[in-house]
Amino acid sequence: MKKRIICSILAASTTIGAAQAAEISGGYLNLDYSTFTDTDFGDAYNLNGAAELAFSRAFSAQLDLGVQRFQDLSETATNWTLHGNLHTANNASFGLFYGQEDLDDADFEFYGIEAGFDAGPAEIEGYLGRQDLTNASDLDGTLFGISAKTELTDAWELSTSFDIVDNFGGALDFNLFAIGASYAAADNAEVYGNLGVAHISSPLVSGSSNEAYVTVGVRVNFGNDRGTTFGRRGVLTQLPGLPGL
Repeated sequence: MKKRIICSILAASTTIGAAQAAEISGGYLNLDYSTFTDTDFGDAYNLNGAAELAFSRAFSAQLDLGVQRFQDLSETATNWTLHGNLHTANNASFGLFYGQEDLDDADFEFYGIEAGFDAGPAEIEGYLGRQDLTNASDLDGTLFGISAKTELTDAWELSTSFDIVDNFGGALDFNLFAIGASYAAADNAEVYGNLGVAHISSPLVSGSSNEAYVTVGVRVNFGNDRGTTFGRRGVLTQLPGLPGL
């Protein structure tokens, strides 16, 4: 019922907005590679992009598309997410999101709320949602994340993030904490790297384990400086890798 309500709101908002003049306000294209330092936990390549359509200064719709290759698992996941964004002030935005992911026989739906604030020297973003594994309601779980970034110089930026992906029926829980830095190689392009720790709870790792991981990538923004209002959402999208079976 909740996801139907969210989908209805997103669809209605987009339809209303389409009647007004609209323009593409931003977007991005991103390519990155992530891997656990313990190679038994796998690695992943990510290619994703997004575009945002502004119907007015107060409302916009954002579409994210992505492909994720889990090398050790020899499987490719696809992801799409639709955001309905409300800009209440120059420094505050709120949104609803709904999306789907597919990996072999695992089909996920996810939906929730999100918010972003420009708090002086820092930009803060957070989300809270729910993930449903199709035809397996006992494996549904919670999505949560919060992130912040701040400029050190005109070229360098620091970031930190914390994400929770659970619970897959107790089969696999991820708590992800990362710190990172990005360098503006050009006006609209940046290279970045993150160093993180994943707390993994799963029978596959004999209860729980803390595993370090790294991410390196390049991103090109279009339109506004940050590309789109909100970042990527998803279940598998958040994971640095998955082990082979």
